[in-house]
Amino acid sequence: MAQYNVNLLQKKLDKLMTDYPNIKAALSDDITVKKLLVGNFKYLAKVYSAYTSYLNGKTPEESLLIRSAFVKGGFNYGSHKSKIAKFLMNMNNGFDIHNCVYCDLEDVRTFTKADGSDVRKFETEHVLDKGVCPLVALSLYNFVPSCGTCNGPGIKGMKTIGDTEGEIAKLSPSAEGYDFDGKVKFEVKVVTPGATDLNTTTHADDYEIDFNIIENIYQKSIDLFELKQRYNNKREKMELLKWRDKRRSNPNNIVQQFADIKKVTFDEMFEEMFELNLRRREHYPMEKARREVMML
Repeated sequence: MAQYNVNLLQKKLDKLMTDYPNIKAALSDDITVKKLLVGNFKYLAKVYSAYTSYLNGKTPEESLLIRSAFVKGGFNYGSHKSKIAKFLMNMNNGFDIHNCVYCDLEDVRTFTKADGSDVRKFETEHVLDKGVCPLVALSLYNFVPSCGTCNGPGIKGMKTIGDTEGEIAKLSPSAEGYDFDGKVKFEVKVVTPGATDLNTTTHADDYEIDFNIIENIYQKSIDLFELKQRYNNKREKMELLKWRDKRRSNPNNIVQQFADIKKVTFDEMFEEMFELNLRRREHYPMEKARREVMML
């Protein structure tokens, strides 16, 4: 984790808990700086819920004063922002994130300038808003690299993903058991009855990109991040329809014919025709959607 002075932060937390005993009573009895910094997302959601529930009983002026006290009392993201960004940019820390964790529409990797310095293309997004609850401002599992669109005030902003503590604890990409990939599948849906199945790019208005949602809770992520609208934006939609058409023009028997001609296996031919390994290796954005709309 970014180099925090844990002992100093613990002393500051202890003082805050002394100054605000009612908040301490609302929080978990065993709250520590270490748990706040590296505790799992379920724990952070519990802290966030208890803290915000307490503040909900206060006037806006009282809430602002309390939040300001916690920021000044040590939980100040601004003081650690550059260290946290540098930490997230370091692939040696075990991160395997290449595209926005919310939408998969934008590349969020860093790039190296001619002078050798690195530039980050991502925003350090707080799943649980640091302004609402400063206690989670420095928490490892509250950070996710996202694109500016998802992180912006027009999409997520200060909102939580989910309405209840249970939903919030499950819907963060950093949460244990989070499975958007497994529980949501992209599909192409016919919106004009009788529309032809091939060459959809010539009459794209007859189709839309939609979702087959296996677990309903993930609808909240789709709605919050406006994924249906964004994947039906003309450029993204046409890209997905193009690959869908190519797959339908090349069903398994056609792929096998090409494989026989080139004297390679079916899998090798399929990989070449549909750029499977290339796109997986280079971590193309929107790749989950592309693969799923190509399914026959």
